[in-house]
Amino acid sequence: MTDYIVICVDRSGEDGGHNHIYQALVRPVTGGTGRLLPVKDIRREIKLGVHHFYSADPLGNRVPVKRYKCDCGRKTIRTRPDDINDDNLSRKGPCT
Repeated sequence: MTDYIVICVDRSGEDGGHNHIYQALVRPVTGGTGRLLPVKDIRREIKLGVHHFYSADPLGNRVPVKRYKCDCGRKTIRTRPDDINDDNLSRKGPCT
């Protein structure tokens, strides 16, 4: 099992004025080449327990990335709302 750090995320606009993450650039915690993954693949790997995904702040503090279904029905990913603000995926910049 490999642990991955989310480096950046791309969001798409949705009806209702809010955005959802649709892909993320991730790299192994141990270093190496990153890869751009669609959210559906990240969600599947989290569900199957194949890999763990984390968001990290500049100091390296990590929080787990979780599967999330928005109230609008869209399936995406996020960190828990009460996790440290610097670790939150909403603070990550765009990949593309």
